Amino acid sequence: MGLVQGSVRLGRPFQGAECRHSSEGCPHCWGSGCGRSCRHSPTVLSGGGSPSGRWHTVRVLSDSGGNEADGARLLESLLDALARWPDVGIRARLSIEQWAGLSADEARVYQEIGISAVRGGADWRPAADKIRELGRLRYEPAVPALIGLWEKCPVHPVAVAAAHALFEIGTAEARDALRHGIHDHDHLGRFMALKVMFTDDGTAWDNVGHLFSGECLATTAGLTAAAEALGLLSPRSFPRTDHAGQSEEARDPLSHDRRWLDLCVSLRDHEFLGPQARQVLGDADPAITGPALDAARALRAVQTRTPAGRHLRPGDLVARYRDGDHRGVWRDLGAVDALDDVWRAEAEQVAELTMERVRRNASSLTAALIACGWPVIDKQALSGPADDVEDLLRELEQITGSPVPPALAAYWRIVGTIDLVPRGTWNAPFPPGVPEQLAVADPLEITDLSTAWFSVEEWQEESEDLHPEIVGPLEITIAADYLHKANISGGAPYSVWLPHAGADPLVRDEEHCLTFTDYLRRAFAGKGFLRLDQQDEWVAHGVTRDQFAEMTGWLESVEYEHIEF
Repeated sequence: MGLVQGSVRLGRPFQGAECRHSSEGCPHCWGSGCGRSCRHSPTVLSGGGSPSGRWHTVRVLSDSGGNEADGARLLESLLDALARWPDVGIRARLSIEQWAGLSADEARVYQEIGISAVRGGADWRPAADKIRELGRLRYEPAVPALIGLWEKCPVHPVAVAAAHALFEIGTAEARDALRHGIHDHDHLGRFMALKVMFTDDGTAWDNVGHLFSGECLATTAGLTAAAEALGLLSPRSFPRTDHAGQSEEARDPLSHDRRWLDLCVSLRDHEFLGPQARQVLGDADPAITGPALDAARALRAVQTRTPAGRHLRPGDLVARYRDGDHRGVWRDLGAVDALDDVWRAEAEQVAELTMERVRRNASSLTAALIACGWPVIDKQALSGPADDVEDLLRELEQITGSPVPPALAAYWRIVGTIDLVPRGTWNAPFPPGVPEQLAVADPLEITDLSTAWFSVEEWQEESEDLHPEIVGPLEITIAADYLHKANISGGAPYSVWLPHAGADPLVRDEEHCLTFTDYLRRAFAGKGFLRLDQQDEWVAHGVTRDQFAEMTGWLESVEYEHIEF
């Protein structure tokens, strides 16, 4: 795992420091025995030629003058302090792509390097103070040392101080080092890169607009950078709050550059960037955004009247479904982005047939789990549809201006609720013989519409004063995330977004990115559990082979009549 090993490396050369070495070799000359005076970087993360492998100190030459002299003394004092630190090694900064490639165990080791470095005994606070003062003085000879700390120091507060000092000093070398962090896994790296880009010479669009190219938005790292760039366009962002040296265009880009306005309008419905784009539009001057959003709304109305897709003969999909082509029918339905009347009628019939099968599966599986000791009761697990479900479905259609997707509407009408979360064990032990590890395996839960209605009320309140085009989707909560199901503080709940013009909406904020019917299929295939594929994560948190064997054996004992749907 080369990215997180504690090896040490040399820093970068710069003029302004002097070190004297014997013929045994100068560590700044890559181990060559120079036997003479040489002018190189006071290497912050050295060891390639240092016998101790620790922080290496050199004597800094200072020029005359107040700030120069103060800066020289500070830099020498900083390097002297670092030389007395324990051998904390280094921790290279990782990109989003590199982080995604780590196993759960490698990610844990990487994080522990930083934690151990902070707790290692050395007092890093004076060093961080000196670094901040070097930034305030804009002492340029400190830049190579600060770059070394920013890029490799595992003591996070010190690295943070180095990043801000580099921005304050502002040389081309310092800004380039920060700019390279645009795809860092760490948020601060991306923020500092954008801070540099938004303050480069030229317009904000010329410096940052390339982040929204199709090539950039095709990757997770590119989407992340674009989302954070959008976040800096709103009033709470850096360009508006840090006014010193900022142009009017940088403080209010939508008003001064039509390209930013057009971009945000075009991204308002984007799967990933939509929330940030709508936030920017909502924070901007309505006199600027209003006409553009009105035009976009008119265009949407024309587009939604476009026919849904290929010709469909009534009854074809229902016949195929009854003949057993369950997945093929839903695949064809999923290919239609907007259902017209013919397709919707067919989808509603297929959805009813599907959810009848789901209800039978839920009944059979729940009985089998309870028989094997899973700590839920039938009344909790399958409480049935809400009494007011038809009224709520009609009201939901009026609120969103679109019928509820057939898969979701049929579920709420026919099944109502499935709840396999063992809440009774949150403050009590698990039953003997039942593997407790399954509590974090994401037991299936989908609430009825009445229970989820709070999501509708919150959305109505939040969107009351917004332009219809930036209200954003109604996010209806259908389940807690897998950690909250285990009574552990976790992430966002699983939800579906409305309006949805198709037949089968996505389940949001759930890692498998499945449509609603595929989400149900995965749950029933896993005997009620959706995260049985995350065992490497469990191993990293201490689950043993014996516990895995116990869990596997218990799941094999759960037998139920599974009906394909």
